[in-house]
Amino acid sequence: MKTRILHFSDIHEPATLEHWHALFDKRLVGLVNSNLIRRKRYDQSVAAAAIEYILKNPPDLAVFTGDATSCGQVGEFSRALRLFRPLLKSDIPFIYTPGNHDAYVPDRGCRSALERFTLAMSRGKHPLSDYPFTVDFPSFRLLVIDCAKPFNPALSCGYMEPKTRKFLLDEAARLDGRPVICAGHFPLITKASLLNARRRLYGSDSAAGLLQDGIIDLSLCGHIHHPYELLDENGRGEIVAGSLTKYGTIAEIIYDSDSDRFTLRRIRLRS
Repeated sequence: MKTRILHFSDIHEPATLEHWHALFDKRLVGLVNSNLIRRKRYDQSVAAAAIEYILKNPPDLAVFTGDATSCGQVGEFSRALRLFRPLLKSDIPFIYTPGNHDAYVPDRGCRSALERFTLAMSRGKHPLSDYPFTVDFPSFRLLVIDCAKPFNPALSCGYMEPKTRKFLLDEAARLDGRPVICAGHFPLITKASLLNARRRLYGSDSAAGLLQDGIIDLSLCGHIHHPYELLDENGRGEIVAGSLTKYGTIAEIIYDSDSDRFTLRRIRLRS
């Protein structure tokens, strides 16, 4: 039996100045990045092409690992939701995990917008308070986590709360023969470097150990915009989807339960 997953991430709906007080918090940094740095390098039309591809080639599961927005503002979430609406109206199983740009600032309006967006992206099944949670599929178990928290303007980090660490340990102990896949925005395994230090996932050491020991079979994530994978000969490890709107690719993962192997193919949606 083969199960097919399509995984994409980091579309970064462009930011606009929606309120004057955005000039006095981290959103100012996001506005500069969105309008001066990303505008020429990121192609928003690829996001619509990805939704169209998924609808025409329906998988057993579609996973979007966050950063739907640039600054987590109300208007950005509204525009992103319009993009996802055709997929949400389909019967394709779909999972969303918030990214650090979706939880960009502690502003009350932005937080409320994230909560509404998260509920809509789960077709009304999972409010933000439900994270982390498990979704059972015939061939594997999916652990869905949220580690996105507001950080200061110099950092793009995440934080794995104690309840999430306990959840992963408890679920890892519940082995039933099916592979365990974890879906979250941040990579669990981070290469040591000064650049990665400012975008690391704090509190993830135990989760990284579960992945490296093969107890969690596969981690699906985004955050790092350049797509890459750290996989063993059976396709187990970590897959970073990369930024869809920058690199124009989605990850196709196929799990063959007969051979107990994962295979990865990068699908390019633009040249």
